[in-house]
Amino acid sequence: MKKKSVVFGVGAAIFSAAFWACGSGEVITYDQDLEGTAEFNLGNISDAEVAKAIADCLADTLGCAIEMRNAGPLPTSADGSAQSSSRTQNPTSSNQGPRSSMIQQSSMTFVNQSSSSPTFASSGGTVLQSSSSVYIGPGAEYGSCAPETNPINHGGGTVWKMTKNPSVEGQVIVNASYSWAFDGGATPATSTARGKTNTETIVYATSGVKNATLTFTPPGGTPVAIQCAPLQVNGAAITGCKCAAAASSVDVALGQSASWTVSGCTSRGATITGYTWGGAGVTGSGTTAVGAVAAKGDVVQATVIVENDDNTKQTVTCPAVKAIDSNIPDYIIDGSATGTFSNIGPGEYSMVYACKTSQFHQTPLIISAGQSSVSGTVNGKRFSVTPNGRTNVFSSTKRESISVVISSGTATIQCE
Repeated sequence: MKKKSVVFGVGAAIFSAAFWACGSGEVITYDQDLEGTAEFNLGNISDAEVAKAIADCLADTLGCAIEMRNAGPLPTSADGSAQSSSRTQNPTSSNQGPRSSMIQQSSMTFVNQSSSSPTFASSGGTVLQSSSSVYIGPGAEYGSCAPETNPINHGGGTVWKMTKNPSVEGQVIVNASYSWAFDGGATPATSTARGKTNTETIVYATSGVKNATLTFTPPGGTPVAIQCAPLQVNGAAITGCKCAAAASSVDVALGQSASWTVSGCTSRGATITGYTWGGAGVTGSGTTAVGAVAAKGDVVQATVIVENDDNTKQTVTCPAVKAIDSNIPDYIIDGSATGTFSNIGPGEYSMVYACKTSQFHQTPLIISAGQSSVSGTVNGKRFSVTPNGRTNVFSSTKRESISVVISSGTATIQCE
């Protein structure tokens, strides 16, 4: 019996780490077959593998502790005491000598403190799990919580929901208790449930930023608090906002930057109080913003959050602006035979307008259509050409880089 006790003590550490914590997730309850399997495999497992298995189990307190708890009590000897991997007997197998070094490497003790749940203790004696307390880590270790709809308008509601971390076993979630507390005049102000990760609809009568706290209690464990992502509840609506780019493309060869302006914002019953700009490389103040571009092909896009004094925040998305480089254009339109380009299909192109010009004379840039109509923009200005038709889309008294977008059809582009 002593030999079997030692085998199961070390075997339990190996199985808990290799199968329960780090394996397929299958929960294996102790029985005589498991003990026999542990004894059989002990002779085929190296000292290094045992040490790694135990270290992994200690490190993975979340998975290993939960699975060992759910697997049920560890076996007891004839006198009713718990069997432990800390025993110093040397197991042997039919093909191996003593393995005292393996037993000495075990730094985890399995202590059966109750009939329903084992306790894990490190060599230093710190309790990681017991039948009366399951403290695995901060609340965020279990998951996060947030409103399903965000933002909402005052007078409306949303459902709050917890999302578990992938490392947390599903059975912990479905057997846990959930206690929610909401601030800011929510109705209801609290919500409790068991095994249910979402609340009923919580309604808000006032505007502003609203917070929620979830107290999560795992089965048989200690409650932990999880702070949820905030909810934005808007008051008086903000309407009419429009954001426009100064140009759909900018020339990096000339050191140009993208720029936008937001206008038309109104709020009945409230006053617009501010504009907060966002976007990679975008800086803004008030109703205008600029965005930096570094090379041909760069695309920069801005957003702006418009706020009023009734706690409303309205996000407005601005048009994207693309960088071109007049030093490396897609096409040079120069009035020569090689400067005429046919069969230009849908897409956005950087071009250099180099038609013959003088201070007093402008040579127009012409886009012609074939059997089907053509539409698009030149420097953001829309054009449309009927089948077999042609139109003047641009002219200037100097060489100039332009952006041409063909939205539909196939075009021929050339100087007049």
